[in-house]
Amino acid sequence: MKNMNRLFKFCGLFLCVLFLFFSFAATDLSAKKKKKKDKNKNSEVDKQAAQKKYQFELVKSWSFGWENYKNKQYKSARKHFWHLVKIDTVKRFPKVYRYLGDSYLKINEPDSAQMVFELGITKFPDDAHLHRMVGFLKAQREEIDEAIVQYEIVVKLEPDSKDDWKQLASLYVRADRVDDAIAAYDTVLKLDPNDLESQKNQSTLITSTGDIQGAIDSKLKIALADTQNSQVRFELGNMYFNQGEYENAIKWFQNYLTLSPNDASALEKIGASYERLEKTRDALRTYKAILKIEPENKKAMCDISHSYKDLKSYASARTYAKKALAIDRNYGLAWITLGEAYEASADNCVKTKNEKVEFNDKLVYELAAAQYKKALKDLEFRQEAERHLSFLEGVLPTSEDKFMHKNTKKASGPCYDWIY
Repeated sequence: MKNMNRLFKFCGLFLCVLFLFFSFAATDLSAKKKKKKDKNKNSEVDKQAAQKKYQFELVKSWSFGWENYKNKQYKSARKHFWHLVKIDTVKRFPKVYRYLGDSYLKINEPDSAQMVFELGITKFPDDAHLHRMVGFLKAQREEIDEAIVQYEIVVKLEPDSKDDWKQLASLYVRADRVDDAIAAYDTVLKLDPNDLESQKNQSTLITSTGDIQGAIDSKLKIALADTQNSQVRFELGNMYFNQGEYENAIKWFQNYLTLSPNDASALEKIGASYERLEKTRDALRTYKAILKIEPENKKAMCDISHSYKDLKSYASARTYAKKALAIDRNYGLAWITLGEAYEASADNCVKTKNEKVEFNDKLVYELAAAQYKKALKDLEFRQEAERHLSFLEGVLPTSEDKFMHKNTKKASGPCYDWIY
């Protein structure tokens, strides 16, 4: 029993010691955990503080740079913008490259500006403005192919930017890439159908390719969009005239005259169109309208003479040819027109005799030839005069003809009463 009491005492003491050991151990572990927790907490606080400081530094650099830039203190602005470029690893301020590059441009340092814009592209490849500025600067240096590459990126990033498409079209022209320029202007006109400048540029390009119908179509768009554009109406008239579409030529020249009513050149083309359509009286009326505007227009007088000749009014044809010669005796066209009146009169008379050429007819052909020879002195019309003379070689009186008709110096008969 006594031994049992000793055992119980010993076990109690052991348990007590064991309890104390675990209590101290638990307390020590708790202390260590608390210490570690406090250390982590302090680390997080430091990290947050550092982040706030970094963000503050970013904002400060941007603010200082922007204030200097805004106040046109570009050299000072550069310092702050460069610092921002250096520390902005999170890419919070992508526009810093725009303003930094522009700061260099403002102080006339385009090489440095281009370097900045190109650096910005490496950081922000989808920034259309940076590509645009690099393209612009390369174009300024006549590095056209490189500029085109940049603007092609710009319009890919901003496909609705009309101004960039126009710039790209202009660059294509400078690179002699006409088809690409025409296509670029197509896009411009889809974005803005009323852009007359682009319509005119595209029309000029299409014309240069030899695509006349395409050029006409493009000018028609301009004419419809700009009802006061007289130039395009004149150009349309000329194009249709050159294509032999005289009705359309008349239409557009008349349309042009509603805007420029006293233009003799348009009236002349209308008259010529009527001639081609064999509407001689309309042609005559048109040519006479020119003289109301320009009473001494010798070309119009010759055109009137030609119309009267076609109407077989040979005396009137001669009258207007001589009016032109009264203004300028050396005007070759007037001599040719006078000769044509004599020649046409003889042709008409020969027709009435089943193409039989008699001495009277030969004398009139000779009279026509005399006028053509006078026209040879005018170099502008020399070839035309020579052509007329060559046609008359077979119908001029020979020496034998003159010998057989020694006493006949002038043509007689009803066909030629108007001459003498």
